[in-house]
Amino acid sequence: MANIQIDDILAGTPAVQCKTKIVCTLGPKSAELSVMEDLLQAGMSVARFNFSHGTHEYHQGTLDTLRQAMANTRLMCGVLLDTKGPEIRTGMLKGGKPVLMEAGREVTVHTDYTLHGDEFNIAMSYKKLPEDVKPGAESKPRQHC
Repeated sequence: MANIQIDDILAGTPAVQCKTKIVCTLGPKSAELSVMEDLLQAGMSVARFNFSHGTHEYHQGTLDTLRQAMANTRLMCGVLLDTKGPEIRTGMLKGGKPVLMEAGREVTVHTDYTLHGDEFNIAMSYKKLPEDVKPGAESKPRQHC
């Protein structure tokens, strides 16, 4: 006869600890309620919101839909907000051709992003540059890798 105790039977099975997560990035193709319900039922454990694209209002709507999908399916998942810092970009160059930046050459940086730059003038997307950098300040540019 097996050594089985009634308390062991009534205690039930211990909760399974999953060490692997399924992360799904939500976007326009997965924004519908039925798609989110399908993702939850397929095992989505984390919903990722990519703030590189879309507005805060768009992501709020997607989160509201996800909450409804979780309520409908009674399946929960985590939410990951993938935020990115601001990017500062240089503008277009005249003729779309690369420019050779020589050491020691003075270059003027403009916040008028419509300006097409050359080896002496470059447009930059950072509108607050004049507030944060004093005229005549020196900078050593680095190439984005």
